[in-house]
Amino acid sequence: MPPRSSKRPDIESVYQSGASFSLFYPERLPDKPVQRIAVPGAIPRWPQLRLDPELRKQLRKAPLDACYERNIAYRTPVAIAIKLEEELSTGFREEQAAQVWRVSSPSSTEPLVARLYDPLYYNNLSTDRFADIERSVAIYNEAYKHLKPLEGSHVPALRGIFVAEISVTRYIYCVLSDYVPGTDLRRLLKEHDPDGKKTCDSHKATFIDCAARLLYDFFPLTIYPHDMYTRNVIMDIPDTPSLENFCDVQGCPWRNKIHIDLEFPRSQAEHQYAPKAKMIDLELLRFMEPKAWMLDISYCRSWIVKLWNAPWISSKCLDILGRWRPLDEGSAADA
Repeated sequence: MPPRSSKRPDIESVYQSGASFSLFYPERLPDKPVQRIAVPGAIPRWPQLRLDPELRKQLRKAPLDACYERNIAYRTPVAIAIKLEEELSTGFREEQAAQVWRVSSPSSTEPLVARLYDPLYYNNLSTDRFADIERSVAIYNEAYKHLKPLEGSHVPALRGIFVAEISVTRYIYCVLSDYVPGTDLRRLLKEHDPDGKKTCDSHKATFIDCAARLLYDFFPLTIYPHDMYTRNVIMDIPDTPSLENFCDVQGCPWRNKIHIDLEFPRSQAEHQYAPKAKMIDLELLRFMEPKAWMLDISYCRSWIVKLWNAPWISSKCLDILGRWRPLDEGSAADA
C-alpha cells in the first residue's frame, strides 16, 4: 500500500469531469438517526453537532490524518464503478457536506447522481463534520424505508448507499440515486421570469399546488420534508409547447407548457402537460406521525406558501388556491 499523503489536495484535482471511483458496500450503515422533540406533539428537530475542541485542533493542523482515522469500513469486491460527468447545482447544505455529480456507470444505461460525502472539503467549521455526514447518510437510509411507495414518482429512486474509494487510503460515503431530468423551480423561474411579473396568477398557484401534492403524499408516510424549498423541487417541463393555451395571459412563459388543474382530487385523467415534480434533497427530512389537520391539501398549500415565502406569490394567486379548497366528501367543488 502506498504511503498516506499528508498534503490536502485541491478539490478540483479530486472531483473533476472524467474522474472514476470504485464503490463498495459498507460493512454497516449508520444507526437510525435520533431526533429531539422539545415538547410532546412538536415537530422533531435534529440536535446540533458541535465540534469538539480537540477535533477542531486536529482538523486545523492535520485534516487528512483526521479523515484517515475515520475511514469508512467496507466489504470487497467492488460493487459498482462510477465516472463523474457533470457537477450539479447544489443547495446550501450540499455545499457544506457533499460533492454532488451526475455520473455514468457500466451498471446503468441511465445517468445517475452521486452524493459524495467528503469530510476533507466540508465547509462548516463549527459542526462535527464526521457526525453530520453519518447523520445525513442515516437520514437517507431511513427515509427510503418510508418512501418506498413514492420512489421514482416523488423522489429519485435509490440505487444504494456505498463507500467510495477516493484514493487507495481514503474512503467516504456515497449515496447513489437516479438522475432526475428537468430544472429546479428556483432556477426555472429565474430563467423565464426573474421578477415574477410575467407568470400569470393561475400558473403561480399551479407551482404551489404541484409541490403541495408531493407534501400531501409525504405526510401519511411519516415524512416531514423540512427542506422542500424551490431549489430542491425539480420540474420537468415539456420541450415542445402544446397547441393548446392553458391561460389567457399573453406573455406568460407557461401559457402553452403547463396545464392548470387545481381540483383536488382531480376528477379528470392527468393531462399530458400536467406539471410533474420530484424532491431531490432528503438530508434534512424529519420523521413524525402526521396530525389530522396535516392530511388536508389546503394545509399543504399553506405550508408551501409559508416555506417558500417568495415575493412572486401574489394575493390573487392565494385567492385562486383558496377557491379550490376541497369540501366535504360528496360536496361539489367551490367554483
